[in-house]
Order: sequence, then structure tokens, then C-alpha cells
Amino acid sequence: MYCHHCIRSFTGDAVFCSQCGRRLHEVAIIETESGRDAGADSSGESAASMEIDRGHFIDLAFLPQHNEESFEEVTARQEQGPYWPVVVWLTGLASVVAIGVFLFYKHEMNVNENVLRLQVEARAAALSGHYEDALFLLSEASKARPGFIALAADEEQVQHAAELERLSNEIKKRLASGESEAAQSELDHLKSELSGRKEPIYDKLKEKADGYAMELTLLELTDQLESLTTVEEHGEMLNVVNGLIGQQAEALRSRIVDGIRSITLGGTEDMLSRKNFSSAFLAVDKALAWAKDDSELLALKERVKEEKNRYERAEQQRIEQAMENAAEEDLINQTAAVEVVNIEKIIDEFGDLTIQGTLKNKATRPIYAVKIEFSVHDASGEMLGKGTATATPNYIEPGEEMTFTATVYGVYKEDTAVVIDNTTWYLD
Repeated sequence: MYCHHCIRSFTGDAVFCSQCGRRLHEVAIIETESGRDAGADSSGESAASMEIDRGHFIDLAFLPQHNEESFEEVTARQEQGPYWPVVVWLTGLASVVAIGVFLFYKHEMNVNENVLRLQVEARAAALSGHYEDALFLLSEASKARPGFIALAADEEQVQHAAELERLSNEIKKRLASGESEAAQSELDHLKSELSGRKEPIYDKLKEKADGYAMELTLLELTDQLESLTTVEEHGEMLNVVNGLIGQQAEALRSRIVDGIRSITLGGTEDMLSRKNFSSAFLAVDKALAWAKDDSELLALKERVKEEKNRYERAEQQRIEQAMENAAEEDLINQTAAVEVVNIEKIIDEFGDLTIQGTLKNKATRPIYAVKIEFSVHDASGEMLGKGTATATPNYIEPGEEMTFTATVYGVYKEDTAVVIDNTTWYLD
């Protein structure tokens, strides 16, 4: 056994070399027949070889013999010998290849940058609606990169947008000539083509489609306006028009409000002539719910209020005159102890009318057990129902107010009048 580093022999149980201190590996010296023959030669060179545990062989001719070169020196001298021209040649070849690869890479990068620039310019032109310019730029880019999938996709998208632009122009012509049905059909086709399209190139086309839809809606509403007869119908149309913009929408909105004013004014005049102030107030308030803050309707409401106040003053004067003529305090207590302050009516979705009234004790003494008999009439004076109600609280001091609530089922009409037919009470 010999050390694989300094070739010093060692015993079989040794772990480290006693000369160099290296960890030992088993190395066996195998003599060949030619070695044994040459053993008698005076040169003393050994032709044996040494086998390492990894299966490699080291020629003993390169091992240190007496005062000859060391193993490392011999190995270094052999490596530096005939290989340096090959190294120089390989280095030059690698440099030439590297320069060629770099130049090719630089050229390809320039082509890519130019293609990307053309693609960006084409997209900008398409977003501006210049589809022909965009197609030209994409064609130039495709010549440089024929297999670029993104360019083909952009070109297909621009061509589609250009076709939709031509369809959009056709719809515009249809609307200008009043061909609403043909315009609607083509608009439906345009919307179907734009459905699900989220790319920015279609944004302008979507805006145009929305504008055409609004124009068609305004045309249809204008045709329907002449057939409307009630405030509710005008109000529903006004709600639709309020969501539209433009001069045409504003003009139609003004016409609808005029219709609401006209209908409300006619109905209010009739109610005032019959001294039906509550219904007149309800009619004006209904109109104001649709046409909020309309100056003419607000003025009409003030007029109704003045008419009501004038009528109430007249009624009050009449009552006072009657009281003076009677000259009897008990006359008031017996005949005018209860005054109707206010009556409100609410009709629900089932056609039932709920009546809420406020009464006042006009007597000079407390009253109690106040009972009201009333009837409900429509605008033509036909009685729709009647009933009775008891006022609360049960005991009312002079000047205090009391209330009553009653329901008449199956009225189904909003324009109604509640008439107090009879009132009974007891004096304290």
C-alpha cells in the first residue's frame, strides 16, 4: 500500500500518511511482465503501474525516483507543453462567434423596436377613429414580422371596427331622413356586434350607438306625446326624458311639462268652482311631484290657497253673523259646537279611501261623545259611500281640537269629495 500523494508505503491499518499527513487511499502497485524483465536493467526505471481505488492507473515513470522531478512538476510540465496554440485558436474563434451573435441580436432588437413603434402608432390611430391609417401601419409592421400573432390580431380588430364605423354612418343617415324602423334594425345589429366587446377601440362606437338609441327614443316619445291625456302619463314620459341629454331632449321635456300644466290647470279650475279645495290641492301637488319647482304650478298652488282662505273667511263671517243674529249662546252650543278644520283623503292600491279629519270645539262649553256622519262623492256628485266615525278624545274643552279616522272600501277614484252630513255631540 502506498500514499496516493507522496507514494510512501503504509500499513494496512493506517488512516493518514506518516510523511505528508494526507488521508490515505489504498493504492496497489502492479508489476507487469515487462517491468520484471526491465528490473535487471541498470537504468533502474520501474515499468510498474499503480492502481487507485477508483479504477485509474498512474504510470510509475512519473513518480519521484531518488532525485528526479516530483510528480506534480512532471504533470505541470506535460500540461504546458503542446496545447497553447489550440487555446489561442479556440479563443479567437469564440470571439468571432460572439461578435456575430451580438450583431445579429442588435439587428433583431432594432427590428422589434420598429415593429412595436408601428403597432403603438396604429393603435393610437385606431383609437382616434383613423382606421385606414391604422391598417397601413399594421401592414408595414407585418412585413417586418410576418409571423407576429399580435399584429394579425390588431389588424383583424381594426378591420372589424372599420366595418362597424361604416354601419354607424349608415344609421346616422337613416335617422336624418326619418327612417326610424330601418335605423332601429341597423342599430340592433350594431349593438349585437358591440356586445361583449371591452377593447378601447370600440369605446367611440359604443358612444355613437348610445347616441343613436337616444335619438330613436326621442322620436318615439314625440310621436306618443299627442296621445297622452293624464298627468300620470305625462309624468311617466317625463321620467324617461329626464334621463336623456341634448337639445332634442330638452325641447321634449318642455312640451311634457306644458302638458302637465294644462291638464292640472283645467282640473283645478273645476274643483275651485265647486269649492273642493282639498282636491284642488291634491291635484296641484301631484303635478308638482312630476314637474318639481315649476313656477306656474307653484303660482297655481298659491291661488288655490288664497281661494280657500277667502272661502273660509266668508264661511266664518257667515257663522259669526248667524251667531249674532241668534243672540243666544246656547244656539252656538246646540248648532255649531263642532267645526271641521281639515279633511285629508288617502286612497290605497286596493281602491279603499281612508279619511282623516280634524275637528274643533266651537262651543263655549266642553262637549263629549262627538259623532260624525259623512258621505263620499265623485267629481260628478255621485255618492260612492258613506259612514260614521267617533271623534277622539271623547271629552273636548272649548277651542280644543279632535280627530276622527274612517275608511270607505271600494272607492277606486282619487277625485272625490268628503261631505260631513251630520254631527252630533253632548254638552257638558
